[in-house]
Amino acid sequence: MNLVDQSLRQIGIAIRERRAVRRMTLGDLAAHTGMSLSFLSRVERGQAQTSVGNLIRIAEALGGTLHDLIGPPPAEDTGFTLFRAGEAPAYAISGSGYRWVPVSGGGDGRNIEATLLDLPATPAADTRFSHPGEEICFVLEGRVRFAVGESTALLATGDAIHLRSDIPHTAAAEGGPARVLMITHHPAGPGERSGDRPDWWNPSGITSPTKDREEER
Repeated sequence: MNLVDQSLRQIGIAIRERRAVRRMTLGDLAAHTGMSLSFLSRVERGQAQTSVGNLIRIAEALGGTLHDLIGPPPAEDTGFTLFRAGEAPAYAISGSGYRWVPVSGGGDGRNIEATLLDLPATPAADTRFSHPGEEICFVLEGRVRFAVGESTALLATGDAIHLRSDIPHTAAAEGGPARVLMITHHPAGPGERSGDRPDWWNPSGITSPTKDREEER
């Protein structure tokens, strides 16, 4: 089983388990996300690919964040979290071009998430994202062009950008693959909900998908 297939299977299991805990049917999840029931069923079975934005929308509907679907199961809270090199699984979704490894998924009383993000040499699409809070992105390898609103900035290895994440933004590798440490601050806290807060990382200007072929992008 390759990395993409393994990722799809693990994500599907995580969605099904979280849905069961919350006593939600697939129909309930479809109503909350705007995605079709048949598509969500295939996602749960690990038979359909979907975008990072859709995964975040699913996680939010289940009362959590992206890391709840791609990260390791929660452990007893000791007041700190260890990240051992090589222990955290890598995830990839074909079509997005991104591969990522969760470093820390926050937790009770913690409002910060960290992710190691690998950007492909050829960007998949110029999709802008926005969400409440802030981001700090530190370029570990390669060069990365960040677009924030109407401005762009080219960062080299060792450079960092601190941005307001409510402004539509995106990042793409330039001149070859790149790796970024992305730290995200959520004002309401990971997994917490606010009545007037939109989904994390909503793709800017993209409406909720209504057809399976749109959902798989």
